[in-house]
Amino acid sequence: MHRREFLTGVVANGCALREYALVPDATPHVGRDQRRSTDGDAGGAPLEEAAGLVVFTYDDGPIEDYTMTYRVHREYGVPGCLAVCPGRMEDSGGFLEPGHLREMHGDGWGVLSHTYRHRALGRIGLAEPAREGDRRAYVEAHRHGRFEGDPLVVFDDETTVSATVAGRGSDPTGEFVEFEAPLSESIGASGYVRYPERFMRDVLARTDARLESWGVEVSGFVYPYDRYHGAIEGIVRERYGAVANHRYGGGHNGIDGLDPTTMRRRYVQTDKASEAEIAAFMETAATEDVLAIVGAHSQFETFPEERLRYTIETALEYDLAIVTVGEAIAALAGRDDEPAGSSQRPRGSVDTRFPLR
Repeated sequence: MHRREFLTGVVANGCALREYALVPDATPHVGRDQRRSTDGDAGGAPLEEAAGLVVFTYDDGPIEDYTMTYRVHREYGVPGCLAVCPGRMEDSGGFLEPGHLREMHGDGWGVLSHTYRHRALGRIGLAEPAREGDRRAYVEAHRHGRFEGDPLVVFDDETTVSATVAGRGSDPTGEFVEFEAPLSESIGASGYVRYPERFMRDVLARTDARLESWGVEVSGFVYPYDRYHGAIEGIVRERYGAVANHRYGGGHNGIDGLDPTTMRRRYVQTDKASEAEIAAFMETAATEDVLAIVGAHSQFETFPEERLRYTIETALEYDLAIVTVGEAIAALAGRDDEPAGSSQRPRGSVDTRFPLR
């Protein structure tokens, strides 16, 4: 299907979205239903005349998502998506409050799960063998050692050992995760550390339940730390209809045959992309049959307000409609009457070193 036919189909299937003005609007910000109208007289082209779709995602839920990013998006009348951790919002300063999240969601923003407290759910490789009797394992990164008491499994293609986190640290050998008790068996250097599957399912269920208790709908998932390999892939794809960072990099997701649980995004922070690269990214989104996704962290010094404005304005200069993940996936589902998030290939057919372990 050609891009223009696809966008026309979005409107025909009841997914009418907003019109966009390139220059920030000095008039009072309109409500959610008003912004979604495509037959008003605001600046910009109607959706069916847009060159393509782009989704803006923001991770972690810092207060800057509200004080800076939301404010700027409102000036242009375009939405974004927030990948948030409700545990951080409850326990730490400097993050969104539930009221902020409800306001932004009510104004048309998407809300994505980012786990309860920003746990790295993907497996992480061992840096050297973990031997029977060891109380620590040297790993490529000690993300799994953040929370004392967390259950872990240490495994290779022959052996799986259960462990409990006692802490983490680093020494001249490298980063390590410490265990409450010695390992009962040895694991080779080709092995990994990850959370047990039941624990990961519980984390996701708790995250969604908390967010929904605040009156927002969870419309997808973003992996913390871009750690996505192993058993968690199947768990996430079973639970969510959309994943914005199934793999690192890219950001142009082909519309034909798209599986929304395997999408990629492009970071647009100043240390990740130049202005020229952002312009080229938006040009491709406007000239090829793709759903484009960009990502950023509002709290980082590498994402100042001028970079945010440049990215939005560049998208609009290329006549791209800025939408949420939920709006994009609803449009894709309506395009061919296939449920959002469905996949043509069998679960688990992902190229990993060990099948989804």
